[in-house]
Formats: sequence, structure tokens, C-alpha cells
Amino acid sequence: MSETEQDPQATETATTESGAVPETDWQAEADKFRNEYLRSLADMENLRKRTEKQMQDARNYAVERFAKELLPVVDSLEMALTASTGEDEAMRQFRQGIENTLQLLVGALGSAGVRPVEVENGRFDPNLHQAIAMVEDPGEPNRILATHQKGYLIHDRLLRPSMVSVSKAATAQ
Repeated sequence: MSETEQDPQATETATTESGAVPETDWQAEADKFRNEYLRSLADMENLRKRTEKQMQDARNYAVERFAKELLPVVDSLEMALTASTGEDEAMRQFRQGIENTLQLLVGALGSAGVRPVEVENGRFDPNLHQAIAMVEDPGEPNRILATHQKGYLIHDRLLRPSMVSVSKAATAQ
């Protein structure tokens, strides 16, 4: 007789000689498999949610690096508008061209979710602003006195902080 074949009588006598046939707790086995199934189901749901969030983030922030490279162009156009003075017809046309270009660029950035950081009540917010100068002022401290460079957000993430001058309490003399 080969090793793969067993004598049915031999296995029958082996179980009766050892005493009891091992009983299986079917309810415990069913509970164990049910728990494993529920865990797998929860894992798959979490994976689905995480994947959806990653896809949404990829859509929202795909243009982040490109937008960051365009911000100096917006700054340059804004500076050109403030620097262009003169009332002759050529200067007005030049200024109108810059305004139109700036408007188109800001509109394109806006459609990608890029918007400027608003200075709310003139209060310094370290999450949105970067203080590049502290100026003594008799008024309330931590107020924004001047904005040197606009900051921008892309959706809810900071793309570039605003560069600002902030007031500090005047020292008593």
C-alpha cells in the first residue's frame, strides 16, 4: 500500500482507540470567519475612501508647481501697472494691455483654485503671512502695516505667504 493511500479500517480504529473524536465548535468558527469578513470589508472601505481623497488631492493640487512659477509674472504685471504713469494715448493703451493680460492670467489661476491671501482686519496671521519687518507703532501690536508681496492660496493650502511689515509695541522712553 502506498503512503498516499490509507486503510479506512486503520483510521477508524485509531480514532476509537484514542478515545474521543475532536469536536469542532462550529459557532466559534462561524464567528471567527464573520469577524475576518467584516474586517476585510472595513479595510476595503477605508482603502476606497483613502484612494478617493488622494485622487481629489491630485486633481486639486496638480497645478501647484506651475502656479507657483507664474506668481512672479503676476507680481511683475502688477508692478508694471503701478509704475506706468503718463496720460498720453500710447501710455493708456500700454496700461490697458497690461491690465487685460493681468486679468486673463489672474482668471486662469483662479479657475485652477489659486486666489490671493486676504488681509483680514489688518491682523498678522503666521499661517498666512511672513513678517519681513517689525515697525514700532503706538497703535495695537501685530497689525499689518504694509504688504510687500501678495500671498496666494491654492484651494485650502498656502502656495506663497504674504510678505508684510508688522507693528510692534512702542518702547517707553
